This record gives sequence, structure tokens and C-alpha cells, in this order.
Amino acid sequence: MEVNVKGITVRTVDYKDSDKIITVFTLESGKISVSAHGIRKATAKMKAIAEPFCFAESVLIFKSGRYTLKEINVIDTFYPIRTDIVKYYAGMTALEFTNAVMQENLEAKEYFVLLVEFLKKLAYSTEKPKNALIEFLAGALKDSGYSIDFSRCGRCGNEISGRVYLSVSDGCNCCENCKTAGDREYSVDTYNYLKAVVGGQGVEYSDDFSGNALKFFAYYINSVTGVELRSLETLINI
Repeated sequence: MEVNVKGITVRTVDYKDSDKIITVFTLESGKISVSAHGIRKATAKMKAIAEPFCFAESVLIFKSGRYTLKEINVIDTFYPIRTDIVKYYAGMTALEFTNAVMQENLEAKEYFVLLVEFLKKLAYSTEKPKNALIEFLAGALKDSGYSIDFSRCGRCGNEISGRVYLSVSDGCNCCENCKTAGDREYSVDTYNYLKAVVGGQGVEYSDDFSGNALKFFAYYINSVTGVELRSLETLINI
């Protein structure tokens, strides 16, 4: 049976002498694994799909519970992401998160749109890559069931103006009056930066703020999912 899907390549693994197993996050079926025969050969016509970020419409053969690549029509490769090291690792962080958190064969259309729009913004807009990634991670966590609110205290509902604490167990930020054992204090400056960026406000902060904000997400994601995003760690150190 042939099926048509639109998807983004999030991961590839070499297989046999010239094949690859490609993980594609699709609009229609969520994350799927696709066998691409001969894709590593120099003469392969569909090699574009073996590169991260490739957004393509693909014709797949589905047989015995497995997908095999038949043909592709590339929609976008988001090439500018490859020309800037910060954009590259920001993009790879999004792909890593997607591969780690999204379940096989589970449709997630809102998340798919979020990922495509993030890659477009990363490739073609003037927004700072780290800011764009922070917005993406906030939305991605929400869509995958790990939402965290920066607008106010998650316990009393009041705005946070003084010291701020992260509650991993409750998935919220809280004020000093509402903190409990196990909550972790972090910089109120970082909180205000996160609140502004996630809220869509155009902000100009130093790289120290964005770096601390990404450390916040690295810690939170690892705490709630058990996943360490290697690309994110690299980005933080750039």
C-alpha cells in the first residue's frame, strides 16, 4: 500500500552498506521510521531527505508494519540554518526534543505546525535564534503535556515580583510566599526574561540572559522527561 505524508527529518541512522533508517515527524501520522534503500550512494536521487530539517512530501510503501521510501518532493530544506552555528544547534535541539518526546504513530498536528513555523522563523526571520528556541520549547512542552506557566504564581495566581521558585512536580513557577520543600530558586531576572520572550514581547537582553534561560529549560526538560538534549548543552556553551 502506498501512502503520502508531509514530514520533517528529525534523525537518521546508517543501516547496512548504503541504507538509512530515517525518523520522520509527519503531519498525518506523527513520528514514523522509514527505510531508505541506497540513500547513501553518491548517485542517490532522494538523498535530501537524509539530512536533518528536510521538509518533504514523501510517497511511502507500507507493508508488514514498515515504511519504505519510494519518492520525495522537497518542500524546504531551511538551508540558512546550516550556515549559522547558533541557528544550527537551536534547530537540532528542536529535532532532538521532537524525537525524544513524540510517540511513534501518534498524530500531533498542532505540534507539527509549531515545529514547521519554528524552523521557518529560525531560517528566514531576524529574530535571535535563542529567543526563537525558547518560544518553541515553551510551546513544545505545552503540546507534549509538560506545560509550564510564566505569567504568574502557579499556586496563588498573583504576579511574581520578588524571589521566584520552580516547582518541577507542579510544573509551575511560584512566589516566595508559596514555595514548598523541593522547589528550586532561580534568578528573577531570568524569570522576567522568560516571561517576556514566551509572552511574545520583543526584548533585547544580553546573551547571559538567554544562556541562563536555556539552562532553565535544560534542567526542566531533564527533570520531567529524563531526556538530556546534547544539542542544547552545546548551544548553551557557544
